[in-house]
Amino acid sequence: MPLSYVVAGACLTVFLTFIFAVIFVRQRPGLHLRPASDSGFVVPVTVFRWLICLTRSVSWLLFALTIVSALWGSADPLMNLAPTFIWIIWWVGISFAIILLGNFWPALDPWRTSFNALEFCARKLGFSHGIAINWRWPDWLGVWPAVVLLLAWCWLEVVYPIATSPFRLGCAALAWSVVNIMGMICFGRVTWQRHADVFALYFATLARLAPVHFRRRSRTIGWRPAGQGLVSPHRFRVAGETGFVMAMLATVLFDGLHGGAAWTLFEQGLRKAVPALMDVNGYFAGTTGLVTVWLGFLLAYLIVCRLCESLKGHGQSPPADGLIAARFVPALVPIAAAYNVAHNFSNLLIQGQTVFQLLSDPLGRQWNLFGTARFYPDITIVDARLTWYVAVGSIVVGHVMSIWLSHRIALDLRLSASRTARFTLPLTILMVAYTAISLTVIAEPMVSFNP
Repeated sequence: MPLSYVVAGACLTVFLTFIFAVIFVRQRPGLHLRPASDSGFVVPVTVFRWLICLTRSVSWLLFALTIVSALWGSADPLMNLAPTFIWIIWWVGISFAIILLGNFWPALDPWRTSFNALEFCARKLGFSHGIAINWRWPDWLGVWPAVVLLLAWCWLEVVYPIATSPFRLGCAALAWSVVNIMGMICFGRVTWQRHADVFALYFATLARLAPVHFRRRSRTIGWRPAGQGLVSPHRFRVAGETGFVMAMLATVLFDGLHGGAAWTLFEQGLRKAVPALMDVNGYFAGTTGLVTVWLGFLLAYLIVCRLCESLKGHGQSPPADGLIAARFVPALVPIAAAYNVAHNFSNLLIQGQTVFQLLSDPLGRQWNLFGTARFYPDITIVDARLTWYVAVGSIVVGHVMSIWLSHRIALDLRLSASRTARFTLPLTILMVAYTAISLTVIAEPMVSFNP
């Protein structure tokens, strides 16, 4: 089937979702949202604390092993634990798991564990207030540091070949550890992780999609159904979170775009426009392309939100926060998750298997600590057909969820049914455009064109 047929069918599916939402969803979410159920898997608080302590200890030891492997292990990235563990198991695997199980990253976060250990030691030594200085975070700064760091993380992954150099990857991990812990000391752990800890914010944003989450009731803690919290009208509390979600979209799409046919045309255009700035390694082109993709996503969304505001109609009060963009940006989280799944599904299942081999020989010194050094991944577990179905399916499902959620959020503006449809129509058109672009970029490499 030609890719154009798939793109057309996907776009039609997304637009029909908008039609169905307009027809069948007429009440405001606040009138019929069900609260989260109290049923679910629960454990006593004491047991939970021991589990958390064990989990944090194992996670911190794995983090230390990864750093040691990166700095003193083999220079071959395929023989060193660090690249596979950081890029595949941690960055991709944890993201997938959080989408399904909720935000359990605080229980694994090695930097949080390190800060808590330092805080505990300081209090034992007589510093009753701990080690945090608790400076006030500037309101104007918002989460823009996390936006910059997420773009920089993508730059290190795609543009600058740090993944092929375990030593450089280890140095970057140590540098971030110093910055992260110093930030917690200066501003307090909670404030720093809510505004500048890019990984804590990234995982917390993905966790909005999870069907379950942690809840505490009396003396028990456990996983419980999350209810329908994501669809409730929600205002992102600090500046920059719209830019952060747009960075989540743009970084994955840029990874798929980089190196493709469209990227070659982009580089040729830059070479003609600014030949003096082009370099052999492609750093300037990569940096320019990454920023351009992010700005393109952000500006398109802001323009569409302004158009939605103009179509709302006269005599209607604006949202309480006055920011349409901030109000609707949670509905874009499913698209970010969908791009992540579409782009990384096969890598996780195939390359992720090598972690069993690498754990037995983390430094590449011909060890066999756990008897799995000769384990070889089964590359037949995922074929091109399954990869294609997952990529197309996840992109379509992600955009369908976003259309449905944006309509549910729009209903809270207390508009009539016709005005709600008119209000969300520009956002729907943007979603359809996102669907076409993402399918073309991510799925096109898997398609062979025949005359």
